[in-house]
Amino acid sequence: QYRGARKRHTNAAVSNPTAALACALAATLACVADAVKPYSTVDPRKLNVTVITRDFKTAPAAEYFMAGEGKKDAMGSFARPTNAWWTMLVLGPRPVDSDDANGFQIPYVLWAAKRGVSASYPFVLAQGNQVENGFDSNINFVTLGAQGVDMGHKVAAHDPLSVTLQWGSKEAGAWAKAPLVRGSPYLTMEYHNAIFEFDSKQVLDPQHGFKADGKEVKCPGEAEGSKFEVVLVQSDATWTIWSSHKLKVGCMTEGAVLRAKEPFTGVVRAAITNNCTFGRSAFHCARKPPADPEPPLHEKALNDHVLTYPVGASVDMTASGDESVVRIAWKTKTMPEPHSHEDPSKVERKPVLMVAMEHHRQLGLCSTMGTQYDTGSTFSTTVNGNLSLVAGNEWLMPYALLPVGWHSVHGIAAHARQTLREAILEDASWQPPVNYGIGAGDPYNAGKMLARMGQVALIAQELGEQQVAKDVGARLASHVELWAKSRALNKFVYDASWGGWISCGCLYDDCAPAGCNPNILPPDQCHCDPSMARCKNTGPPDDCPTFDDPGMDFGNAFYNDHHFHWGYHIFAGAVAAHLDPEWGARNKEWLLLYARDIANPSNDDPYFPEWRHKDWYTGWSWASGVALGGGKPYRNGHNQESTSESIAAYYGLQLLGDALNDPAMRDWGRACLASEVFSAMTYWQIIPGKSNVYPEIIQKKTLIGILWQNLVQYQTWFGGSPYMVHGIQMMPFTPASEYYVQPEWSNESYRLGERDCRLSGQCTKDGWVSMFVQQLAVLDPAKAWDEALALPDAVFSGDAPAGNGNARSTVLHWVATRPQMHHHRQAPDQWPRIL
Repeated sequence: QYRGARKRHTNAAVSNPTAALACALAATLACVADAVKPYSTVDPRKLNVTVITRDFKTAPAAEYFMAGEGKKDAMGSFARPTNAWWTMLVLGPRPVDSDDANGFQIPYVLWAAKRGVSASYPFVLAQGNQVENGFDSNINFVTLGAQGVDMGHKVAAHDPLSVTLQWGSKEAGAWAKAPLVRGSPYLTMEYHNAIFEFDSKQVLDPQHGFKADGKEVKCPGEAEGSKFEVVLVQSDATWTIWSSHKLKVGCMTEGAVLRAKEPFTGVVRAAITNNCTFGRSAFHCARKPPADPEPPLHEKALNDHVLTYPVGASVDMTASGDESVVRIAWKTKTMPEPHSHEDPSKVERKPVLMVAMEHHRQLGLCSTMGTQYDTGSTFSTTVNGNLSLVAGNEWLMPYALLPVGWHSVHGIAAHARQTLREAILEDASWQPPVNYGIGAGDPYNAGKMLARMGQVALIAQELGEQQVAKDVGARLASHVELWAKSRALNKFVYDASWGGWISCGCLYDDCAPAGCNPNILPPDQCHCDPSMARCKNTGPPDDCPTFDDPGMDFGNAFYNDHHFHWGYHIFAGAVAAHLDPEWGARNKEWLLLYARDIANPSNDDPYFPEWRHKDWYTGWSWASGVALGGGKPYRNGHNQESTSESIAAYYGLQLLGDALNDPAMRDWGRACLASEVFSAMTYWQIIPGKSNVYPEIIQKKTLIGILWQNLVQYQTWFGGSPYMVHGIQMMPFTPASEYYVQPEWSNESYRLGERDCRLSGQCTKDGWVSMFVQQLAVLDPAKAWDEALALPDAVFSGDAPAGNGNARSTVLHWVATRPQMHHHRQAPDQWPRIL
């Protein structure tokens, strides 16, 4: 929204000495960044795991990818992205112009048209328990496209922050490419022997609807120029279109269309330069229409930087002590292209212009290699808050790393040690239920229970109970190996179609005769016992129920929640390797399969996609994968629910890197952890009166349950009860929770979640109550200690869906390590610490 925005040139993202110091530090650290290397490049086939290919219904659709299945793509990878911001554009059956298959590029919502890319400029709608990106795909959108090329888009290239779609081919003699890059305020299309077209179902303003090189042109008609302005009635928006060459175009008014008269080879860019042109927009004008027209405050910036356009990005990182810098290097090209008649050496290369989000401003984003615009100036407002313009070919994001390691941050209070020791000795003998012990369960709950054993072992080690830690660690290692080496009944396999580590699934049965129903038949005709546990399916490669059922194993085979699932396994494997380094060395490559699947940092590892979940632009991760809803992509895009489980995954990655003596993996884990916590605190946690991302209607909820690309909701996938919404944003508690579950937010959040938990017997039965006791400890550890001791044993049962990852000792340990428990009421360390 172009409201009251004043532009000024600055030398730092935020004009103050602290920001300047942070930029200087960031630049220094970035200069010593090493080349990004993979954790491993071992072909999974060499690890004797089963390798499968998906059938055509669940494999990457050949019609969407230029590289065939099993073939390396232009980036040198066999793998295909599953959770990237843009993958909805290549899921589901054609037609290709379905707006369900969209991606929120930021600031535009984009979807592929038959011969181009359609874009809608969203507006914010808030009601009840949700806030959404409103966008109209019926009328209020535009399409930058091409004529004279084949219909249907394919992925020509991609990287962690972009995808390039192509229509037509070199073989056909005509093609058009659209590089869709995170955070670009423009649409961009490269043409080769193709006809430029810009169209909309909207109507051109009858008085001032069309200009060519600054001169008004009557439509229908023709004009020639390299800069065109189109004013659309329904949206009240002005779109400006820049071409690398002068074009002769025809224009029409009903269903606004600009179309070149002949093919050309060059570049066209388009951007919305005013969203309240005549004061008619109910969504974007500062006052309710009819209102005064508003000036195009960002037109000059967009015009000044149009010649440099992004075609991709690379991400690297460097860390020193508890400081790090994540660098995004925008890959750019210049208009006009070298094959034009103009000498490109004489074209002024201004840095690329992008938009920054709220957390970028809070971080003190440093944009290098060019003049910057004031990040306090609002370019547009979306479901993720206000966006502002930043110019620079590199972004340096200085993240203070969380000072966490294997054990608690503050240590165990002396007066709590004996009680905690007794709890640890009792919990040390705990084993997962029989079906999980033989690997006949799902990988998510299995991982939670393995991580529980890992936490018990680390607490024992912190208490000085080395033999207990060693014994628990040995049993943990056996369980980890069962799953990691695919010896479980629910076997894990390598998916060569997408490039990933997935579960086969187990149709569980422990009844005799097989398949009988104990709810129907009497005990003498149907006897069930976990000791008879087995899977009714025969397993890979031909009998894996997860491959066709996106609901089984929580969608693991459709790449849903992999960082949640494998994050628990990574943490458990890290603990086992920490306690027995020789075991870790022997099992290293199997443990790395988990890490490579969720957080591969380099396309030099061709077997897994680069950063499956992590979105380094937003700072958070996307949990949902390639599952469809009703046979179609989800119109609201990808989503993530449990930020705390995402945080735990990257904490586990840090520990695994430490246990395997891999400093690069450890540092990537720390950087992922810091960015995930920072963005979770910005976009999930809400402190009323201080958080400014969301409208007031949602702020009283104190947090977001599910964040989609185009929607945020106060609910979960499994229910809308507040205790569920709040609980899923805290589990599991680890040392990293020290810097996420902080007092200021907890003071509001605890009140809402705990009250609902107290009124619901199901909250205690399912084990959610343990999370609220741990949150209470942040505010009143003495009271929380008493409540932890009073919790019923059933809360920690392997059958409790929320509590099975907790043990009484882990809850007591969290309470006992609160700083207030050390006989001096010091405040907990605050984070983030701005560099």
